[in-house]
Formats: sequence, C-alpha cells, structure tokens
Amino acid sequence: MFSELLLVCAGAFPQDNQTAAGGPEADGSFLSRLNAGIGPGERTGRDVWEDAVYNQAVALYKQGRYAQAASMYGRACNRFAKACTNLGFMYAKGQGVKMSHSLAVDYYKRGCDNGNALGCTNLGLEYLVHDPPRNDSHAGQLFEQGCRNGDSGGCRDLGCMYKHGFGVLKNETRASELYQQADQLSHVHRIQFHLQDDLVLVSLTIQEESAILIVDTGSRRTALNRKFLPSGLSLYPGATVSTILGSTQAYAVDVNWRLDGRDIRLPALIGDFNFPYGASGLLGADLLGTFTSVRFDYVAMVLILED
Repeated sequence: MFSELLLVCAGAFPQDNQTAAGGPEADGSFLSRLNAGIGPGERTGRDVWEDAVYNQAVALYKQGRYAQAASMYGRACNRFAKACTNLGFMYAKGQGVKMSHSLAVDYYKRGCDNGNALGCTNLGLEYLVHDPPRNDSHAGQLFEQGCRNGDSGGCRDLGCMYKHGFGVLKNETRASELYQQADQLSHVHRIQFHLQDDLVLVSLTIQEESAILIVDTGSRRTALNRKFLPSGLSLYPGATVSTILGSTQAYAVDVNWRLDGRDIRLPALIGDFNFPYGASGLLGADLLGTFTSVRFDYVAMVLILED
C-alpha cells in the first residue's frame, strides 16, 4: 500500500528548492529536498550579517565535493538552521558521509526547531518512510508545521496524505485546499534581511555569485558594481543612475538572478559604485515592481515577494 502511494505521490520535485505548480493531478510529494541558494556573502571590513562558511558549503556541494561540503555545513549549522537541514539531507542520501537516517533526523530536527520550514518537512519524511520507527501521525504534524511556516512541499505532502487517506482520514476537500496552498507558496519568495543603520540588506545570487544588496525603494533602477559586468561584451556607458550615494555613469545590461531555484533575467545598471557595508548594489523599485506584492516583515526580518 505505502509503496504504491509513493509511486503516486513522488516524482515532480527536484532535490532543491525549485518548486512546481501542483494539484491533485501532479502530486510531487514525498521527496526530501535541499535548501537552495547561498547565504550572506563574505566580505572585508565591518562585519555585517555574514556566513562565509555556509556559502563555501553550498559552493562545494555544487562542485560535487560532498565530504568537504558536509564538513562545512556542520560548522555552519551552529549559525544557520538551513545548514543543519542540508547536512541532514546529505546523511539521508549518503552524500560525502556514511548514510545514517538517525543523524539525518537529528540534523533535520535542529533545522526545524530553529525555524527552517524545509527541515520540518524533511523530518516528517523520515518519520513517514524510515526509522525512527515509522510514525505517520507525527509525520503529518511535521508536514503541517512545514506548511504553516512557508514550505510548499510540506503542504503538498500533507495534501497527498489527505487525498489518499494515508495516516489521516481521507478528505479530498482538505487535500485540494492544501494543494492550492502549496501552489500559492510556490509563488512566494521569502528573503532574509538585515538592518544596518536603517538600511535593509538582502543576500541574493547574481551571476552565480553571492551578492549583498541594499533594498532602496526610492531608487528607480537596480544598480550593481562593476564586478557584475558580463565579460566579452563591448559596452559603453549609456545611462546615468542616481542612488543614495549620488550619480554616476553606468552600463545598462541584463544579469542572471537565481531565486528559489529558478533563473530571472534582471535588468540592471552597472557602474563604478562604492556601496557601504560590503554591499554589491542596490535593489531598486524597477525590480520590486515586477512582483504583485512586496512586504517587509520586521518581526521575522524577512522580505516577502509574491509573483
């Protein structure tokens, strides 16, 4: 029965944070995943919200250097809940470490307890699929916690349980509601931010590099410093950009922004800027305006963007 349910529910998700719209026709459930993306970048000078160890772990993982990545995630776990979740994933899969579902549970729990919603969802999968011993009811509670805290996979996994009556009373109405919630969450992006001298700093992945940007809703254009100028292009200054730091000549280009596992072409002005606090640019109103909703949660310190 359960193996048949896995065949029905599994298959749509990759092993990262890339999401896909789903519903009763495409469940995409019961696969553990990694937190995608990198954290705040390493920089010199004044220490503001950095975790170079976590970033190094992500880079090593992408290179397939799993043992070194696992070591770095272990160090970063003391600071980043999602590092604990990612290390749990590696123990569950035996990537760079000896496979151990008991250690996967330990690290997923650390991630979940410290606020990483994906950690709750992945922990639920361990209780559903593997020892310690299988506990369907607890798995459902963890899926609900992951869903409530913003992980679309948690909503989809719980929806699949309700749809098929596995571990809960079958309820297709509730399943449909959870699938809809999962779809909505797949269009919501939560970006942690830090306040420094009244400036809002966020960490993004631009051109495959970690970049700290200042969110400036008063700036009409997104602006980046020269290191993001694409190589091999003959570009000439064609615009003047005004920022909180003054005006300068800039190149108008498109760069690649990786957001929750998908690539977005980001129009930006690139010039010889010198941003404070190690920032690499400004996230302006032009980019924020492409989202249907932009909210700053100053309690959770999260910028919430909705497609």
